[in-house]
Amino acid sequence: MLGHLLLLSVLLLPDDATELVAEFRRYYTKDKSPAQRREAVLNLAEADSLAATQALLAAFEDEDFLVRRAAVDVACGFKAEDAAHWLVDGVLLDKKLGKDPVLVAAVAETLGGMHHAFALQPLLDLLPRRELEVRLGALAGLGRMGDPAAVPAVVARVTDPECDEVEVVAALGALGRIGDGPGAQPGVLFGLAHPSRHVRLAAVAEVGRLRLKAGVRPLIGMLDGDPDARVQEDAYDVLKLITLRAFEDDPAQWLAWWDRNEERFEMPDLEKVNAARKLLAEQGTRYSKGVKSFNGIQTKSENIVFVIDVSQSMSEPFGDPERLKATGRTYSSLQRLAIVKEELINTIEALTETTSFNIVAYATGVELWKRNAVRATVLNRSNARSWVEALKPRGSDAESFRARMGHNDTTADEGKTNTHLALMTAFGEEIDGRGNNAFVTKLTDPVDTIFFLSDGEPTVGKTVDMLEIREEVRRVNAFRGVQLHVIFVGAYGGDEFRKLAEDNNGVFVSIGG
Repeated sequence: MLGHLLLLSVLLLPDDATELVAEFRRYYTKDKSPAQRREAVLNLAEADSLAATQALLAAFEDEDFLVRRAAVDVACGFKAEDAAHWLVDGVLLDKKLGKDPVLVAAVAETLGGMHHAFALQPLLDLLPRRELEVRLGALAGLGRMGDPAAVPAVVARVTDPECDEVEVVAALGALGRIGDGPGAQPGVLFGLAHPSRHVRLAAVAEVGRLRLKAGVRPLIGMLDGDPDARVQEDAYDVLKLITLRAFEDDPAQWLAWWDRNEERFEMPDLEKVNAARKLLAEQGTRYSKGVKSFNGIQTKSENIVFVIDVSQSMSEPFGDPERLKATGRTYSSLQRLAIVKEELINTIEALTETTSFNIVAYATGVELWKRNAVRATVLNRSNARSWVEALKPRGSDAESFRARMGHNDTTADEGKTNTHLALMTAFGEEIDGRGNNAFVTKLTDPVDTIFFLSDGEPTVGKTVDMLEIREEVRRVNAFRGVQLHVIFVGAYGGDEFRKLAEDNNGVFVSIGG
C-alpha cells in the first residue's frame, strides 16, 4: 500500500490530493512502524490543503520524534491560508486540543513555516505559557516566520532572568533566523555574559550569524576571559569568520588591532563570510596554546568523548598507503583499527589533567571505557591506553564481547555498524538500550565535544538511515551546543558523515580507507 502512496505523490493532480489524503488516513495507523509512518507523512508533501493539514494532526503528536519532525517539516511547506486559519482557530484556540503541549508546539512551528502574517500574534500569545515545550515551539515558529516585529518579544525572553536556559538558547536561535541584527543585538550581547555555558555558546554563534560588529570586543574578551574552553574556542572561530582576520588566539593581538580599527571597520559581505565558514569546516581551527588534537582536528575542549568504530571492517588494511605517507606520520601496521588506536593513544597521552574524557567503542553494540567521563590523571590515562590497546575488530570474538555487554546470545553478529546507538550513547541519551525520545533532552551532561570515527554507513540499529540519524542528533543537540567532529576512514562515501559534522559545528576529515 505504501508503494501506492508513492505513486500517487508522483502523479499528483488537484483531484488526486483528496485521494492521497484519504489513502494516508487509511494507511497511517499505530500498527505501522515509525519508519512506515514517517514515509507516509512525507508523501503528503505535495498535498497542500486544509484536508492534508487536518490529516497530519495525528502525526503532530506521534510517539516517535522523527515522525513528528517529518509532519512539521511537511506542513511548513503548505501555503493554504484556510489550513493556517484552522490551525489557529481549530487547534490553538480549541479548549481541548489547545491544552496538549506536544500538539501545540508542533502547530506553532508549523504556523511559522507557513508564513501567514495573521499567525504572528497567536504565536506571541504562546510565549507566556507554562509548558516549556509550548514556548520552545512558539520560538521555533517565530524563527521560521522571520518577521522582525517579533524581535522585541524574543529579546525579552533572552533577558528574562526567570527563563530556563533551554528557552534562552531557543530564543537566541530564533533571533538568528529572523535576521534582524540591530533589533537582536541587545539580546545577543546579553547572552554573551550569561552564566550558562549553553547560552554563551548560542550567543557566540548568533554573533557570527548576524555579523554583529558590537560583538567583536566581547568575543575578544572571551578568548581568555571565559571560564569554559569550548566557549573560548567558538569565540575564536566566530572572530575569524566575521572579521576575516587570521590572528592567533591571542587576545592582546586582537584587542590592539580592534582598538585601531573599530571605528572604521565594516563587516565583510556575506559571500566572503560564507566562504570562510566553508574553509573553517574543512580545515578546522589552528590554536597557539591549550591544544588537543585527534587525527589532525584540534580543540581546546576539556570535556571530550572519543567514539571509535570497531566493526569487522576495521580489520581491513588501509586502502591508500601513499596518502598516509603524505601526512608525515608512520604507523606500525596498516590495519584501519591499528592506525586509529595509535592516533587515539597519542591524543590521550597528551591530555592535561584538567580535561575530562571518555571512550566509546562500537560495532553492533557499544562498550564504554568508563560509565562517566573522568579526569585525565596519570592513572586514568594509563588505564585508557591499556583499554584502547586491547580493542579488536568485532566479529571474531563475538562471544566474549557479548558476555562483557551482559548478553547471553552469543550467536549474533557483533561486527556490524550501529551508528545510531554509538552517537546516542556519546550524547548520554541511550545507555544499556534505554533511549530518551523526549522533545527536550537534558543539558546537565558536561560533554561539549565528540570525536566520532567511522569507516562506513550504518548496517544495524534502531535506524540505518543516515538522514534519520542526523535528525536524531539534531534533536538531542538542539540546545546543547556539542561540537561533533567526524573522522571518516572508509574507502567510499562519507557525504552523509560530512553533513553530520556540518550540522553540529564540527570538522569533517576523510583520511581514506
